[in-house]
Parts: sequence; C-alpha cells; structure tokens
Amino acid sequence: MLFNSIVGHSKQLNLLRRLIERGTFPQSSLFVGPEGVGKRTVAGELLTGICGGEFNVREVGTEKPVTVDEIREVSSWLFTKPASGTGKGVIVDRADEMRGEAANALLKTLEEPPAYAYICLIARGEESVLPTIRSRCKVFRFGPLTDSSVAYVIEKMGFKADGRVIKLARGSVGKAIKLLETPVVNLIDEFTGILKSSDKLKKVVPFSEKFGKLSREEALLFFDSLEVVVFEKGGAPRWEELINRSRYYLKFYGKPQSVMEWFLVSAFGL
Repeated sequence: MLFNSIVGHSKQLNLLRRLIERGTFPQSSLFVGPEGVGKRTVAGELLTGICGGEFNVREVGTEKPVTVDEIREVSSWLFTKPASGTGKGVIVDRADEMRGEAANALLKTLEEPPAYAYICLIARGEESVLPTIRSRCKVFRFGPLTDSSVAYVIEKMGFKADGRVIKLARGSVGKAIKLLETPVVNLIDEFTGILKSSDKLKKVVPFSEKFGKLSREEALLFFDSLEVVVFEKGGAPRWEELINRSRYYLKFYGKPQSVMEWFLVSAFGL
C-alpha cells in the first residue's frame, strides 16, 4: 500500500491517497512544512507510484538551490514521453530558495506541463515561494513529527535516540540526524554551563575556539538549537534578537568563530 514506509502525517497521507484513487492528484503541487519532516520522502513515493517506477522520477535542488540550467535540463527531460510507465515526475527541493532565472524557467513548465507530467515543489514555507509559482500549485501542508515518531525513525536508521537530540530536533528527523552527526549538542550543553558559571570570561575563549571549528551549516544548527533552549525557558526578546542577528551574519558569510565572539560579547557584556 502506498506510503506504508512513511511515519506520521496521517491526515496528509490520507488526503493524497484519496486524490490518487480518484485520479485527481494535481500535476503541480507544493509541499510545505519544517525542514526534515519527510516532505521529499512522501513526494518521492507518491510520484514513483503515479508515474510507474523510480526511473520515471527525478529530483533537483536537494543539495543546493536549483539553477536555471538544471531547470532547463530537467524540463527538457520531462517533455520527452516516458519509454515505460504511465508518466514522469520531477521533485524540486528548496523551491523557496530559487533565484529569479530558475524560478522563471520553472514557471514556463508549470504553465503548460505535458499531460503525463507531475511536478512537486518542496519548501519550508509557502509565503517564501514566488506568488506566480505558488498560484499554479496545490498546496499540501506538513507539520512537525511527534517526538516518539522522530525517535522511532532514527532508531530504525541505526541511531540511538538521545533525549537531548529529540528535544532539540523539534519534530524534524533531518535535524535530529544532523545533531547526532555533529558536536552541536555537546556545545549547547557547554554553553548552558557557561551561563551558570561565575567565571564566564575564563570559559568563553576556549568555547569560541571550539565553535570556530564548526562549518557554517553546523553553526546555524547551533543557533537553531539554542533558540529551542531559550524558548523552553519562556523566551527572552534580547536573546532571540541576538540569535537572529547571529544567524543573519552567518548566512552572509561571517566566519563562525567571529560570529560567536560577537555573540558572547553582546550576550555577556564582556
């Protein structure tokens, strides 16, 4: 049965099954929701079922935002009739991060797709997708998974369900796996220890040096996790502002250690 391997999202999956059974699943769809909750996995299984096999489905944008050349190439493939199966499908991940040229090239395909073609866009939020593209898609909204579902999935993948990781992941299997594969959780514990310390100055320098060894993606994951910790303690506007500004600096090519040094000086008034 379709979606047997998918954990969670029962309402969304039931809706998708009904549309497929009726033959009314839209040619253009947009799956939105938190990163790492299984949107792309659902899209892959769905299009594989509709199009008659995994060789009739292609994915773009999984590692980085799709380029205009990638859109043109996959559109050319899409307009070639399938040699076998019942159709062709394309999954465009990170649709909310596409640049203008790529979005315009995709729009042309969305306006007049071949009758056998299905295009599924994946994004974190529908408002981040260009209105001209969003208006041509049926939107399906996915929420975070339960903690028990996250634990179940990562254990099936061979990881140990660390309670700290489950809490910080906030319903995202993808984020849980990243946390398990990086030193971020230990750095969060170390940072909360600094907060409670009476000798912060002595500890912040070695901490920022450790932080400097993180990749930009790992540094962003740290601040996302720190936001969860702050939220759990009831929230604090000043901390939230510092976290948001740190993420902004990182996204615009600030070095992790430099950003952390700025954060620590601003947070502790050192």
